[in-house]
Amino acid sequence: MSCEKDSEDISRITYYVDIALEGESSVAIALGEQYAEPGFTAMEGENDVSESVEITSNVDNNQIGVYQVSYSATNQDGFSSSTARTVVVYDPAAPDVDLSGTYNTSVVRTESDGSNPRPRSSSIEITKVGNGVFYVNCLLGYYYAAGYGPAYAMTGYISLNADNTLSLITSHVQGWGDGLEAFNNGTYNATTGELYWESIYAGADIFAATCTK
Repeated sequence: MSCEKDSEDISRITYYVDIALEGESSVAIALGEQYAEPGFTAMEGENDVSESVEITSNVDNNQIGVYQVSYSATNQDGFSSSTARTVVVYDPAAPDVDLSGTYNTSVVRTESDGSNPRPRSSSIEITKVGNGVFYVNCLLGYYYAAGYGPAYAMTGYISLNADNTLSLITSHVQGWGDGLEAFNNGTYNATTGELYWESIYAGADIFAATCTK
């Protein structure tokens, strides 16, 4: 078996566009403050193609939340690549409290009417990402993740309000591709440091979480 002559020299190397963000991959800005792009560079092999990068953003600097600035480019052979930066819009008037840390979490799951309680204990991590804005590695207190793995942790962002209530900004569970149906009665006890909230999920079941350090 032999190769045809016309198959000579048709192989080639393609370079995906490598987009490198300048500054941090996650930035925080105050409510009402304009987002200022820290910058980036994009290389296709040895060629700087930064001017060809398309930037899309859903940042609303007038609304507390967690947003994305996306950077994408297509190389000369039509292959695309992308990366993103997280932008947190926080309320500078929120309590200057850092809730970061590891919490022992007691979760009681019930039906929507409060019946059939199923308790479970675990721990969660909370990280401050901006004044009054925090990332939670599982809003269900690892109720599913303990058995199914980390892909089934309900990650999310919450905000601490001036009256020490807690509000949900966003939530997502990778394994099922959805988020919470509701987030109720979130509170922070400034005296004890205890956190409490009720995550509504799985057909309106209530996951009542009490979190203590």
